[in-house]
Amino acid sequence: MPALKKAFAYLASLPPMPVLLMEALQQLSGKQNLTALVNQISQDPSMVILILRIANSPFYGMSREIGSLREAIVLLGINRVRDMLISLCFSKMLPAQHKDFNHDLFRHHSIAVAECTRNLASCTCSSPDFAFTAGLLHDIGNLVIAILFPDEFSRLVKMPAKFGIEEEQSILGFNHTDIGGRVAQYWNLPREIQEAIEQHETHPESAATKSLGLLVYTANLLIVNTEQPDQSAPDKHQAINSALAMLNVSIDQAAHCRDSSRQFADQILSLH
Repeated sequence: MPALKKAFAYLASLPPMPVLLMEALQQLSGKQNLTALVNQISQDPSMVILILRIANSPFYGMSREIGSLREAIVLLGINRVRDMLISLCFSKMLPAQHKDFNHDLFRHHSIAVAECTRNLASCTCSSPDFAFTAGLLHDIGNLVIAILFPDEFSRLVKMPAKFGIEEEQSILGFNHTDIGGRVAQYWNLPREIQEAIEQHETHPESAATKSLGLLVYTANLLIVNTEQPDQSAPDKHQAINSALAMLNVSIDQAAHCRDSSRQFADQILSLH
């Protein structure tokens, strides 16, 4: 695909992934170490403050004030704090300067899909290791298009109807799932995350294995549905029904995952 090869060459102009985020991602596949995580986060005082504010927020309903980073990690769990760390780092990276790019909406959607993917992984007894991160980065291609191809992005935004991958393909010669997968490759992210980014707009043919791509695809459908002005109930949405059937997740479970995920995104972004 010539257009995508040309776009891939532009990725060299992207900044490297933040060191703190890379270290948090490395912990996904390594042995969890409380002291190492405390020391890691402590390098960034602003990050410590944000983690403590989140731990003390009404979302978690702690019976007393959490006073130290170590205490927050013990009470919330290493995995949970790691997810927070990743989401906070993500919110700081690649600031889009494009006048037509709604950064707040993008961040809210990304964090909500991340949390929903994690919740669905728990519901299906799937490995949660990469679930949050894959959900968080699923739309990174949209942000990259706005940064590297601002004129083409303006054409897409000014279309009469909301644009999708077909319109992206027509104007760019590739779409945000293509370039998003290449970004994951450029940043040396795990193969599972790269594939989930590439697959999140494509309905799976089967659920022989409850892949990370299927989890992100379903979470994205659930969150996108709530963002539509004419949103329908999940049980009236054929694609959602089909994906949930593949995962063996009930409508009630899905609705709970969706709602709590949007609340989590609200909480994270309200503390910035």
